[in-house]
Amino acid sequence: MFISGFSMVRNAVKLYYPVKESIESILPIVDEFVIALGNCDDDDQTLEEIKKINSNKIKIIHTK
Repeated sequence: MFISGFSMVRNAVKLYYPVKESIESILPIVDEFVIALGNCDDDDQTLEEIKKINSNKIKIIHTK
């Protein structure tokens, strides 16, 4: 069995949503985690926070 997690996010850091902590909490129980990352504002650091996790389970899909 293959277990996937999924979330959609946009401007998470700017809006004080704990995106990194949320993803890290589910990684131990999934085989992959897919995140649909919407167009963030220029001053938002959501993509950088997700990349800091440094897990090969994370798949980022850039969306509008």
